[in-house]
Amino acid sequence: PYTTLFRSKIVKNGDGSALMKNPKLVEKIIKSVVGGTTKPVTIKIRKGWDENSINAKEIAIIAEEAGAKALTIHGRTREEFYSGMADWDIIKEVNEQITIPVIGNGDVDSPEKAKEMFEHTGCDAIMIGRAAQGNPWIFKRINHYLKTGEIIPSPSPEEIISLIFRHLEMLVEYKGEKVAIREMRKHIAWYTRGLKNSTLLRRELNKIEARNQLVLLLEEYLISIK
Repeated sequence: PYTTLFRSKIVKNGDGSALMKNPKLVEKIIKSVVGGTTKPVTIKIRKGWDENSINAKEIAIIAEEAGAKALTIHGRTREEFYSGMADWDIIKEVNEQITIPVIGNGDVDSPEKAKEMFEHTGCDAIMIGRAAQGNPWIFKRINHYLKTGEIIPSPSPEEIISLIFRHLEMLVEYKGEKVAIREMRKHIAWYTRGLKNSTLLRRELNKIEARNQLVLLLEEYLISIK
């Protein structure tokens, strides 16, 4: 995918997560950015580059001393990418090491997991990444659970399709029909993940080139799974 290639190019240039291999340059960059703006500067790091260079705590201290106002940490190394389980212990250790707000990231895909991360790490906030793809309801569900202890039911197929239509219309208005239809293919695959016959739906999506065709396909799909 394009995003993977883009990230690889960044890393090959020594940027992005590759900067964790060069703490002095991290310090120089953060100081330069902080000195060049009146806005609060925040950074996001990983656990380290690989298992032989776990230096999140060192980078976190550097970031705080260089003037960063908050730090997000993903509990995996760059070499792990998104494989295996995120290490929440390193998030806890970083949180205990610095005084600026720490935002935990990694494997929070449900209200229960959100609460578990807060309790395990003591972090100040949580960043939701891949779990929000096709699931914008996750934020409302997490907030409600943390406040009340009650789980809001997952959205119904009707709610999901309704939001897909809204997303489609907004994307068509923003990018035009041709681009919007192609981009919606991946979003619809995320929205309908786990729904009945979603594999067949995704197969048909690749044949769609127009908005009216997509709307008809989704309407027929919703009828078929009721």
